[in-house]
Amino acid sequence: MKISNKVVILIPARGGSKRIPKKNIKNIAGKPLLKYVVDECLKITSHVYVSTDDSEIQKFLLKHSINMLDRPSELAGDNSKTEEAIEHAIKYIPKKKSIIVVVQPTSPLLKCKYILEGLKKIKNYDSIISVCKDTNYYWSEDGKPINFKIGNRHRTQDKEVWYKENGAFYITRLDNFITTKKLQNGKVGFVEMKASESIDIDDYDDLKIVEAIIKNDKS
Repeated sequence: MKISNKVVILIPARGGSKRIPKKNIKNIAGKPLLKYVVDECLKITSHVYVSTDDSEIQKFLLKHSINMLDRPSELAGDNSKTEEAIEHAIKYIPKKKSIIVVVQPTSPLLKCKYILEGLKKIKNYDSIISVCKDTNYYWSEDGKPINFKIGNRHRTQDKEVWYKENGAFYITRLDNFITTKKLQNGKVGFVEMKASESIDIDDYDDLKIVEAIIKNDKS
């Protein structure tokens, strides 16, 4: 059986965005933000579902014939967890699916090749997360070094590599999630993405950067 036959992809896209109103359907370089990740996910499987509480997003999904899950408003507040959206979604997705991929709608530079890499790796792990390398030096608020010693800093190319979770996507086995209620559980594996592809649109500065990258790629 092809791995894609076992997979369901869930995209949580709630309506409440304070920094950028209606962010998930905001036009970026000629295309709504949400459509970027949907199009990449549909290259993997037709079982792509968008979970949303927002009427405008729902209209957008219906217009483009994208599978929609009507998420209850109590599961789409500022303090709601992604795990709650997954628990709701599980009731409606095909029973034969054994792997769930959760994709962030605000990561428009994500390519399907990274998700496919994660799906190949999942046989050796309980869950997979997308990351990017981080070789920066960090300080605490009280002026103390976190990942280095003062006076003994290595060159960036020689220092220990950290891996930063970029939030673009997560993969886990459904049975593991049902048991643990955790998206990241058990033995965790990484799929490394470039930092330039890991931008999560949180504010207008992020939006401008991503739009410039997409326009440059098109040209």
